Amino acid sequence: MKTLKAVILSFLVCSVFSLFAEELAEKMHEPTHPQNIRVLLKKDTTEGLLEVKGGYYIHNPYDGSRISSGMFGKRFLVHCTTDGLKWGETFPGLHQIAIIPKSKDTSILLDGIQYDGIIAIYRVGNKLHIVNELPVESFLKSTLSSQFTYPHEEEVMSAIAIAARTTAYFHVSKNKDAFWHVGKAEAHYHGAALVIPDSSIVKAIDATRDMIMVTSKEGKKLPFAAIWTEHSGGKTAPFHSIFRKDLLAPKQGVEAPHAALDRNDAKWTFTITKQAFADHFGLKSIASVDLFVDQYANKIYALRLKDANTSFDLNFFKFQKKLGAENIKSNDFTVSIKGDDIAFTGFGKGPGVGLCLYSATSMAQNGDIAVKILSKFYPETYLINLSAMPSSK
Repeated sequence: MKTLKAVILSFLVCSVFSLFAEELAEKMHEPTHPQNIRVLLKKDTTEGLLEVKGGYYIHNPYDGSRISSGMFGKRFLVHCTTDGLKWGETFPGLHQIAIIPKSKDTSILLDGIQYDGIIAIYRVGNKLHIVNELPVESFLKSTLSSQFTYPHEEEVMSAIAIAARTTAYFHVSKNKDAFWHVGKAEAHYHGAALVIPDSSIVKAIDATRDMIMVTSKEGKKLPFAAIWTEHSGGKTAPFHSIFRKDLLAPKQGVEAPHAALDRNDAKWTFTITKQAFADHFGLKSIASVDLFVDQYANKIYALRLKDANTSFDLNFFKFQKKLGAENIKSNDFTVSIKGDDIAFTGFGKGPGVGLCLYSATSMAQNGDIAVKILSKFYPETYLINLSAMPSSK
């Protein structure tokens, strides 16, 4: 039986849908029912160990024609030949093949990792690009299972699922005709092995199936990059301000009062010697560290490092990767150089953009549902249910 929250959420979604569904169907130029996403698994590789357990078809992804099939599966290296591809058998004259399961009982593994959906191999020169095409819902279960191994509040999990689905549909619609939509590493994609069917995040994905957010751009309603941060420290910054690119996300940050009240408890510090710091970035010494800061939320998007003779700029994410996310926990910090040390003092955790999970948890504990949480952190966006939309012609 549906909970009251679920009924309210369903009502609100349907209300918003009635206003925007037809316009989205017309202007997205995308299939409005659940669709597939293509994930790049390997790029510019010479081979991959491809194993199929069960029946399969081999198609040409260029024109969809069937090339071959098998009843019992097989396990061989896939690699280039003089004029085509080889996977156990040779495919002369073909520069792309797609392995398609015959049934849900068939499993496909690449280099020992199991993947749902289709595996496509594209020859580019004398190297291979290997792509996994699978339903968006399966993709979400893989990517989110590795990021959320412990449960948040139910409504927060629902908000996360909708935000992640929105981002997935953004990649699909932005790169509609590309061989792949997103890379394995950037998407935190680990195949089917880590998915736990009864986990909190999987339940949230199933409960919010086909729900995404859209934003307005030049009269169109489009999905966008909807990310999250663990603790915003009191304010979130606009996506474009921190990432320095426009992926259709809302153009303003928001205040997060719950995180602001907890700001001092989310304080962190990191100290490193000047020489060790200089070594990390290939400098002989370090004279100063200048910060480039978003004006609204005071979040850092880039830094300028100087020694006696040279200086160079790098974005926050490259800087954080060099020193470690366990040390530089957020982009809300100040820097001081004293004696032989450089000290960083910061607040919160994460990139300071989008959904603040700490504040969302407090809102959920106060009775707010996912749709209200999302409207708070993604202003001027709309929630729709794709499964209720008319099929595109």
